[in-house]
Amino acid sequence: MKGTVRLLFQPAEEGGAGASHMIKEGALGDSEAIFGMHVDYQNPTGSIESRAGPVLAAVCFFAVKIEGKGGHGAAPHLNVDPIVASSFAILALQQLISREMDPLHSNVLSVTYFHGGTAMNIIPPFVEFGGTLRSLTTDGLQQLQRRVKEVTKIHNI
Repeated sequence: MKGTVRLLFQPAEEGGAGASHMIKEGALGDSEAIFGMHVDYQNPTGSIESRAGPVLAAVCFFAVKIEGKGGHGAAPHLNVDPIVASSFAILALQQLISREMDPLHSNVLSVTYFHGGTAMNIIPPFVEFGGTLRSLTTDGLQQLQRRVKEVTKIHNI
């Protein structure tokens, strides 16, 4: 490879928009080509791997709050249980990949947290959960974002 090689180490690479800030600040200079790399624990130390086409997916995150009507666990018929509604919403979200996305394009939806209630005998008034969406295509990521909003809106009570 002839010419100057510039190594850039991106801050806030996942979710912090570090690359856009570096570009705005002129870090790329007059580069003729750019090669993005990601640290991967599966590669041997000191090695670099690449291939033609996309290697890693675009990422975005989602957060959902499902509100119900909390109350005593001994009288669930007098409450609106957001834990049950959230469970149905999460199951519906998990089906988006297997039933709506093109199986020839890589997409991922992972629910990574779930918070609801703090007492053993109380149905909480709300539940919060969220996670990450990943896709190798812009269209795939946008479709997942749209469908997550639609599915969670249907299940919000």
